Amino acid sequence: MLIDTHCHLTDKKFTNVCEIILEAKRLGVEKIFIPSTSVEDAKKAVEIAEREQQYAMVGVHPEEIDTVGDVGQMKADLKKVCLGSRKVIGIGEIGLDFYWDKEKKTKGKQLEIFRSQMELAVELNMPVAIHMREAEPEMEEALNSISVLPRGEFHCFAGGESFLNYILEKGFYVGFDGNVTYKTATELRNIVKKVPLNRLLLETDSPYLSPEPHRGAVNRPANVKIVAEFLAQELNVGINNLVNQTGKNALCLYSLDV
Repeated sequence: MLIDTHCHLTDKKFTNVCEIILEAKRLGVEKIFIPSTSVEDAKKAVEIAEREQQYAMVGVHPEEIDTVGDVGQMKADLKKVCLGSRKVIGIGEIGLDFYWDKEKKTKGKQLEIFRSQMELAVELNMPVAIHMREAEPEMEEALNSISVLPRGEFHCFAGGESFLNYILEKGFYVGFDGNVTYKTATELRNIVKKVPLNRLLLETDSPYLSPEPHRGAVNRPANVKIVAEFLAQELNVGINNLVNQTGKNALCLYSLDV
């Protein structure tokens, strides 16, 4: 089963979501997981998931922390969205990101919001989809400070080998996107070869990170097939084996029987 485990179908770049999904289906993509970036975005993700028979994840992205006034209220609002639909399968996209905040002035608020959502995932027994960019030490510090971790994945992996080993030991899955196809992504391709096949997930992060040869264009969930074919070649694994295993991984992590 070919699954795009991370596609932002709520993004304004997608003007015809129905057609985008039909295109993906024509190319063999059977399911799409729709993460959210804020409470309001989560509501939109659930609406699309219910209408199009896909799945949604509910969460506040670290770049959207300005949308949060009271963290307790945020948690309550997210919980309400989660419990309001059977199409919600996880908490995400959550995490830490200091790419735009080199001085880490938002570190305190990012950590508070991240921990709160990790607690919600444990409370609801849901997996998490974690975003991490230029935040390895802070992420490791945060995970070490949480007494009970939810199961989950690191979406669009952007860490080094040492951090990869750390999260694999914690039981996390690892997702890779179209940027693994870029000519400059030598280190990332070396990293993906160190991920056990039973922990690997396929994703697009659409509308971002279009794979070669579509780099620079609006990414689409149909392109997860390109990611799958590229990784099968890199890992010297048959394409059917890769698709079947990554599909099983996604269904297992998100407790789906489809």
